[in-house]
Amino acid sequence: MKIYIIGPPASGKTTLSKILSKKYNIESYELDCIVWDDNNNYVKRDDKTIKRMFNDILVKDSFIIEDVGRSIFKEGLKKCDKIYYIKISKLEAYRRVIKRLINQKIGKESYNYPPSFRALIDMFRVINSYYKKEKRKLDYINKFKDKVIYLDKDKLNELENR
Repeated sequence: MKIYIIGPPASGKTTLSKILSKKYNIESYELDCIVWDDNNNYVKRDDKTIKRMFNDILVKDSFIIEDVGRSIFKEGLKKCDKIYYIKISKLEAYRRVIKRLINQKIGKESYNYPPSFRALIDMFRVINSYYKKEKRKLDYINKFKDKVIYLDKDKLNELENR
């Protein structure tokens, strides 16, 4: 099975990915870790490297990938059997990013990049950018409507609590 999870920052993509990974025994990949080199001071990788690393995932028999729906990863939508689209409000995304930062600062939650005020501001920018492009993302995703599963906050909570 090949699964693609799309949603705004802090929408629950990683949590859903972990649940599905455990349920189906499939490896999951955060595409942020493909874009950003965590071992090199969180520097953005070049497009050629990103595409190569992404294609290495796409040739696998099964995978779960999660992302905010960057256009560089559109090919993944074609290759997937299921696409989960997580829909939460912009205000809820802001609230969750703040909560995540606090939890990371006090050691209750792990992180890919050091939690800081700058990281919070960057996440707010990513959220704003996400919602500016959301209609375009949804229009493209709807081309695959036979394999799209839309999850709102309640449906996501239901899945998380199973």
